[in-house]
Amino acid sequence: MEYTKDQIIGTHPLWKSNIKRWKFYIHSYLGGYDYKQGEYLTAYMQESMEDYESRLDTTPLDNHVRNVVSIYNSFLFRQSPNREFGTLEGNPSLEAFLEDADLEGRSFNTVMRDISTYASIYGHCWCILDKPAVQTYTRAEELDQGIRPYVTIYTPENVLDWQWSRELNGTYRLVYLKVFEGDDSGVDLFRIYTPERIQLVALSRGDTHGRLVDDMPNALGLIPAVCVYSQRSSHRGVGISDICDVADMQRSIANELSEVQQIIQLTNHPSLVKTADTNAAAGAGAIIQMPHDLPEGLKPYLLQPTGASIDSLLGSITHKVLAIDRMTYMGGIRSIESRRLSGVALATEFQLLNARLSEKGDYLEHAEEQLWRLFSLWQGQIWTGIVKYPDSFNIQDRYNDVVMYKTVLDSKPTNPVLIQEVERLMLAAVIDDSRKLTTLLEDFDERTEQTTEAVDAPESVAATTAGTQARYYPDGEPIPADLPPAYQLASNAEVPQGQNCANCQYYNPDNQQCSKWNNAIVRPLYWCKKWEPVQEQSELTAEEIKKIQDMLMDGMTNEEIMAAMPGITVEDIAYAAAEAARNNN
Repeated sequence: MEYTKDQIIGTHPLWKSNIKRWKFYIHSYLGGYDYKQGEYLTAYMQESMEDYESRLDTTPLDNHVRNVVSIYNSFLFRQSPNREFGTLEGNPSLEAFLEDADLEGRSFNTVMRDISTYASIYGHCWCILDKPAVQTYTRAEELDQGIRPYVTIYTPENVLDWQWSRELNGTYRLVYLKVFEGDDSGVDLFRIYTPERIQLVALSRGDTHGRLVDDMPNALGLIPAVCVYSQRSSHRGVGISDICDVADMQRSIANELSEVQQIIQLTNHPSLVKTADTNAAAGAGAIIQMPHDLPEGLKPYLLQPTGASIDSLLGSITHKVLAIDRMTYMGGIRSIESRRLSGVALATEFQLLNARLSEKGDYLEHAEEQLWRLFSLWQGQIWTGIVKYPDSFNIQDRYNDVVMYKTVLDSKPTNPVLIQEVERLMLAAVIDDSRKLTTLLEDFDERTEQTTEAVDAPESVAATTAGTQARYYPDGEPIPADLPPAYQLASNAEVPQGQNCANCQYYNPDNQQCSKWNNAIVRPLYWCKKWEPVQEQSELTAEEIKKIQDMLMDGMTNEEIMAAMPGITVEDIAYAAAEAARNNN
């Protein structure tokens, strides 16, 4: 089949309407030279090309687009997706494909990360999973020659045309795809896919017809391509970019940075107004020579604008950066300074970001399953495996959470259940690896159970050392000799429910000493028969709790809070802090 030039270079209507925008997105992500080549700064009236190019070269780019895309990917690929390969397990080509998926040395995980990056930038990208068309007679010969499927990523600029067909069962099937494969010594190469054939067409510059370089039957009977979306749009084959609004805001910031630079230059280097025959320069300490008969009104003078508008420009830039944080749900992640956001506001923002990441993970999961189906077909098998990307992402302000938990523990709470729960939350906040966290939490629970069950009676902690009877805690620490034999775990059966050292009137939470037994150091979750209840404290109102939480967030100490709110105790502060930590989690 012979193709005319119009048939070869013809593009889809959606490609024509989006190509300019797609180039803007990738230039905004790349920054540097590519962004300058796009000439996205607004030109001044009557500005010469030389001056405009000078502004392009000297205007810096604060690249928010790349930062946002990188943060999305850092969450998505913090943990590798779970894959069960089903019938592909043990396939000799599988391991090679996982280690080198594109025949360029990149692993399959790296390729999927690149796919996610391009999908975020453009809104979608295309992946073609092909196999070299080399004639082999046995499977062993194919393995010896390293002939196996490989994946190629095509960005939307290079996918010129596509077409779907609605099947009788209601599904859509890709029936035509044309991609630009680059140029070779002035010859443009195009690959055309149909369910029946795969053709490579070359078009030389100035020719009116293309030359068919390669033509082979499509062994799969379907186009081995997958369109990977970041967000679906109303048009099949075109997605919605994650950074469409961020790129526009970034361009506006770049223009304002250019304005700031121009104002600084004009302020520091004023313009000299003079007649043509006046010998003068605007440099520092310049000597101006004027004709003797020069009229008074033509004497040289300097034009020097004020820099007052710089503050308004910088303020506008700051507001635009905040707008980027809002539209990407990253106010609590990208901020470089402490922002006073309530726990509810932060939690809401993290939930929105979590939902967005979960949606992106679902699209990647769907695309990867389609790639594995194509891989299985190339291997003559049916895909029976499972791919699972994370559905939930642990997004929280860990630093503030840890500070809050530490505040709770420093306030010496008397409730043993509260102490254990805060310790568990602190473990979850500081340990990032889920497997290590699971192991630590299991060990924590096991030690808690051992502590609960270890002492059935005071004698169970007794041990004989050098002829004298000494007692030890389950973790090996000696029990002070001043404590009575009845000193035991508060969880033992003979101990009245709800009684422990922490809520005994003789217990000092500041130093953990018991005034009844010569100020011996005791543990909050233990008990003895001399237990006496502390005086009941008045319940806090919702307003008092909120006021205490605000003071804690402002960094006030317990003493400062109690001085500002007479009548409250350390336990009141601990309760308010625990409530804030629980709500923020």
